[in-house]
Amino acid sequence: MVDTTLFIKREENDFLLVQIYVDDIIFRSSNENLCKKFSKYIQEEFKMSMMGELTFFLGMQVRQSKKDTFIYQEKYARDVIKKFGMENCKKIETPMSSSSKLDKNENGKKVDQKTYKSIIGSLLYLTASRLLFSVCMCARF
Repeated sequence: MVDTTLFIKREENDFLLVQIYVDDIIFRSSNENLCKKFSKYIQEEFKMSMMGELTFFLGMQVRQSKKDTFIYQEKYARDVIKKFGMENCKKIETPMSSSSKLDKNENGKKVDQKTYKSIIGSLLYLTASRLLFSVCMCARF
């Protein structure tokens, strides 16, 4: 899997990772000086502001420590549930049982297709981004 928005610069035993998504840039390095040099260079070339340590990116929450970086989407998931008025819905385990049966409810209430597609899109983003991180980590090795 190739990510065309991820750039890697190596200097001796150190590296700088730069991830670009539309007009958002996140970067991290094994050497603080590489971060400072990159930040200075990019601010000279483009009008940009430094937002400080990364805590949110594309609906994902980020918590960093000296040893680890944790990425989670609790806020995004809660926002999706609230947006679509699903706070009181019945919870089920995931993955759902393979014996679950779904069928059309021909006599039921009509579903607003725009809302339905928005729900599906939000859930696909949630699941794709959760899986994508794991897949990318595996791809590196």
